[in-house]
Amino acid sequence: MIEVNATLFIQWGIFVALMVFLHFFLFKPVLRVVDARQAKVEGTFASAEDLQNRAKKDQDEYQAKLDASKEKLFARTAAIRESSAKESKGLMERAREEALAQVESTKERVRHDSEIVRKELVASVDGLAREIAGKILERQI
Repeated sequence: MIEVNATLFIQWGIFVALMVFLHFFLFKPVLRVVDARQAKVEGTFASAEDLQNRAKKDQDEYQAKLDASKEKLFARTAAIRESSAKESKGLMERAREEALAQVESTKERVRHDSEIVRKELVASVDGLAREIAGKILERQI
């Protein structure tokens, strides 16, 4: 059984005094350090989360700019391709027209030359016929 006497009150007083002493000189400083550390950790996490959000935002902006640049590049490439196709078609058409003109010119020149040769042959047929007849008959006609 427990005897209640003055030592119990003294022990109880020492215990309370020790608790008050530890509260002010041990628990409060340790709790302050723990709270400060907790706040620092939470601040670091918040900062890291903020940095992640900013990085995500920057990445999204970069991707949007990259996509816009790609679209401009594709549009520009398509325009250049279309322009070069039109130019190529025009060049081919001009070349075809020039070739046709040269063919017509050549045909006309051949017609003209053949007409000249025909006229020369017609003009010289009489003389050649007399010459051939003269050689066959062995006399001058």
